[in-house]
Amino acid sequence: MNTKIAFLAAAALCVAAPAFAASHARDTFIKEQDLNGDGSVSKDEFKAGREKQFAGIDADKNGALSQDEYVGEFTARLTKRLAASTDTAEKKEEEGVRQLRQADVRFGVLDTDKSGGITLAEFDYSGWRMFVTHDTNKDGAVTAADPVAEDKD
Repeated sequence: MNTKIAFLAAAALCVAAPAFAASHARDTFIKEQDLNGDGSVSKDEFKAGREKQFAGIDADKNGALSQDEYVGEFTARLTKRLAASTDTAEKKEEEGVRQLRQADVRFGVLDTDKSGGITLAEFDYSGWRMFVTHDTNKDGAVTAADPVAEDKD
């Protein structure tokens, strides 16, 4: 019960900026990152989108994402996604707790210099890894023509 209250309180306190994460699914990646709607995500388009996303999350405009900013933005998106889910309340709560735990871990991983904040360069690096993963034909753009990369697991 305390976990549920903490999750709901965190969600209520978050103010969401529009955010487009670098998705692990190619088609979702295109949908979220294709700013001009042409079905293709170029390197320049992706870079511009990441910069806009970073600026939206950086609430205090200090050039680094604090853990509160990073996790808070994620929590707002997660809350919206879970609200739209048809899962049971119990499954939603479990998913919320699990995802928030992962967001804290992700923050630590993305803060590669361990400064306590994610810089634009650190933020961009994680996104570029997804861009390269999806640009399987290596033409500098992610489109439906890129074969979906196979999982190596």
